[in-house]
Amino acid sequence: MFNSVEFFNIGMVLFLAASVFYTIHVFSKSEKMGKIATYIALAGVIVQGIAFVLRGMEKAQLNMVDDWLAFYKYAPFTNMYESLMLFGWTIVVIYLIFERKYRNKIFGMFVMPLAVISEASTQILGFNPEAQPLVPALQSNWLLFHVVTSFIGYAGFAVSAGVAYAYFAKRDDTNSTDWIVLFLSTIFIAFFITYSAYRTSVFLFFLISAVIAAGVVGFLYWMNKSGFAKKLPTVETLEDIMYQAAAVGFVFLTLGIILGAVWAKYAWGGYWSWDPKETWSLITWLVYSVYLHARYVKGLSGKPLAHFTIIGFLSVVFTYYGVNLILPGLHSYAQ
Repeated sequence: MFNSVEFFNIGMVLFLAASVFYTIHVFSKSEKMGKIATYIALAGVIVQGIAFVLRGMEKAQLNMVDDWLAFYKYAPFTNMYESLMLFGWTIVVIYLIFERKYRNKIFGMFVMPLAVISEASTQILGFNPEAQPLVPALQSNWLLFHVVTSFIGYAGFAVSAGVAYAYFAKRDDTNSTDWIVLFLSTIFIAFFITYSAYRTSVFLFFLISAVIAAGVVGFLYWMNKSGFAKKLPTVETLEDIMYQAAAVGFVFLTLGIILGAVWAKYAWGGYWSWDPKETWSLITWLVYSVYLHARYVKGLSGKPLAHFTIIGFLSVVFTYYGVNLILPGLHSYAQ
């Protein structure tokens, strides 16, 4: 009998395989490879969807609840392992929606690895994969709605950032300043993902992050200079996807914050407590509200918009990894 961890692992392998086939699709121009990539990604979504249901059932049993239909009340998103799986899963779901809308599979090479990194980091960073009983503070119907909407928001921002990386690889006028911004941003992302979990040597993890960033930016630079980036959608299409994915993320993050505030009122007697997670969620919300205002009202476009997209995602990374693992607060149970 398979358990949730096995289904999560199968789904993660499928997402990795989909990433490989999306990459083959880009370099081979084979439509067949692109279709295979989409089917594999969709299979991964289905498999991990089953995993979440099984996880809820397992947690219900650990809480001595025999009714298997109560699985939704024990939402499997309450620690770093489960939430990283949810993060990766929602990234793929949102990506597939945009793929279908734009009838273009090429930017999957940039977005799918984000889902793989999210889920694979559960193994690399050593988070406990075993189901745990749901603590009393989390036993609420609000949990499912608050967490799912928040993570759809995070996933929208992740898709937007992944497309922004492709955007700089595509443009003919990407200059040294752009590459430096990408390099430093990638260091920041890699550092908080790794250091937040281990918290041993700042220098060591900074060095590891610099190596990762050099590899990522080096690959993008090669694509840009070799001409392979011409296979990507037009800069106008990529810019439109960036904006729309960020808009989706903003709407769902707003819902997540509102639902979290209502839940806090029910659980702790107040809508807002300035908990570190709440504070940084608000900061992220403000960053993207400025982003959408600059785009929609002021007409911000081009490379400045792409820079803003990536910088905004840095706030998401710190809100999720940095706050969860470094700053103590009411959300410390998310570790």
